[in-house]
Amino acid sequence: MNKLSCYIPLLCLVLPAFTACKKMDDTYRKFAVPDGIFYSGKANQPQVHAGHNRAKITWLRNADPNVATAKVFWNNYTDSISVTIPPAGDTISCIISNLPEKIYSFIIKTYDAKGNSSVPVEVFGASYGDTYQSSLLSRIVLNTVLYPDSAVATWSSADISNGAYATQIKYTDTLGNNRVSSFPISSTTSAIRDLKPGTGYQYRTVFLPDSLSIDTFYTDYVTSRPFAIRPQNWKIANSSSPLPGDQYTVTNMIDGNPRTLWVGQPAYPHWFSVDMGTPHQITSFTLYRAPGDDRGCDTFKLWTSSDNITWTDLGTFTFNRQTDEGQLFNIPLHPWARYFKFTGLTGPQSYIVLGDISAEGF
Repeated sequence: MNKLSCYIPLLCLVLPAFTACKKMDDTYRKFAVPDGIFYSGKANQPQVHAGHNRAKITWLRNADPNVATAKVFWNNYTDSISVTIPPAGDTISCIISNLPEKIYSFIIKTYDAKGNSSVPVEVFGASYGDTYQSSLLSRIVLNTVLYPDSAVATWSSADISNGAYATQIKYTDTLGNNRVSSFPISSTTSAIRDLKPGTGYQYRTVFLPDSLSIDTFYTDYVTSRPFAIRPQNWKIANSSSPLPGDQYTVTNMIDGNPRTLWVGQPAYPHWFSVDMGTPHQITSFTLYRAPGDDRGCDTFKLWTSSDNITWTDLGTFTFNRQTDEGQLFNIPLHPWARYFKFTGLTGPQSYIVLGDISAEGF
């Protein structure tokens, strides 16, 4: 058998297949795009930075030098914004304003000068507004203690789950300047070292909805309550006859501990005066009995003075000897004073037993 006769069967198999392929090419040729479809380089690592009724969209520049513009679409392509790609820089960004508060799907497409687009890139993000703002809770100040060199606020826990990240305090400093100081939300105390004497402060909580947010949100300012005036530098200026000995001395009344007793003898009235070291605006006093001891006074008077010579009568007060709780007595006049005087007027015994007295104010 010659070679030709060997190839004839093979040709019989190949020719029909070739003819079929040619017919198929003719069928799809009209749908083909000459030189193929060209896509420009897509947006890389897009991110949404949430804001107050707005959002900032960013992405990294791709390696395609022909990319000239981009479009960001949202609301199922019904809204869009065009972005010109700058000739330099690693990050491309745009800000979309007037966004109602909700979660969005943003679609980014890039384009070259010929109008060829990239494949779409989707990224999700949010815009925040009145609903989020109304949900924010201000951090609560538990107390403020006034020391000789500072006012120290102690805070409750903060609304971290909602984005609380700082506490701001607005106050007037010793030079009369208005100041705003920020403290990290992780701090449980905040010290103001240049607070103008006789003044309080205002505070609010600062929120970021998420770590990428471009806008901060604030609660309303809250005015501080009167401070606890720390008896750190207080001294007894004078007193009626105390019981001899250190254990029950009248200085126990200003050591901040109701469990240390003052026992005054021999008979009413029992009194003492205190030098606070610096003048304060007094808003109230708190008086404590000795724990479990009902031999305190029934009535007493309070006085204030600027010079330990001339005294202002603040009134007569009634004390409940049956409770260990501190009893607060408001002073409506809010006098400025460096000195105050306590005078026990009546009680169940001729002597007096008390635990502590403190002052509140600015």
